[in-house]
Amino acid sequence: MSTPLRVRLFHGAWTRNDDGHWTFQRKPTDLGYTVLVKPTETLADLETIIRDRYKLPLDTPLSMAYHPPEWLLEPEGTRTPPTTLTTNEAVQEMMELRTWFTELKLCVTSGAEEVANYQFLTNTTFSIGGATFVFSGMDETELAMSKEVLEEIFNEQEKVVMYRAHLEIEKANQGRQNAPSTSNATTQATGEG
Repeated sequence: MSTPLRVRLFHGAWTRNDDGHWTFQRKPTDLGYTVLVKPTETLADLETIIRDRYKLPLDTPLSMAYHPPEWLLEPEGTRTPPTTLTTNEAVQEMMELRTWFTELKLCVTSGAEEVANYQFLTNTTFSIGGATFVFSGMDETELAMSKEVLEEIFNEQEKVVMYRAHLEIEKANQGRQNAPSTSNATTQATGEG
């Protein structure tokens, strides 16, 4: 039987600034929790602990991530994306790190929009139907929906995918707007138009 270790939980959202540095912004009402976690804990067990602490319903999407100590993140430092817990092995690796790094904080993000934003920032793959991908740009017809319509039609897990697709579309649109237009450059260079 393994001895449980104290893990500090914080609830909020990850952000990445223009220089690529990652920070975790705690919710203003979150003072954090200290929970006991066994080194052999499964992902499902850890999720249950978190849902109990923060009173999160089962249908509320959540992601769990942490940053190792900064000296382990060299040479990129806090430009290194957080480590997201998605498997039992990832939980065990975190707990191994926790055995000698007592300041380890597990950061919890919840809610469809915030989880989608985190996935977008980390460029994780996601699925729509049977296809799994990360957007790299949009050239096809785009679908626009209001947030209110999304909330009426989709459950929380489905909203994560929709919010993520929206963020990828916005990113692609910004990329196209910032790219120089070849047709304008040709017209100006030839004096025609």
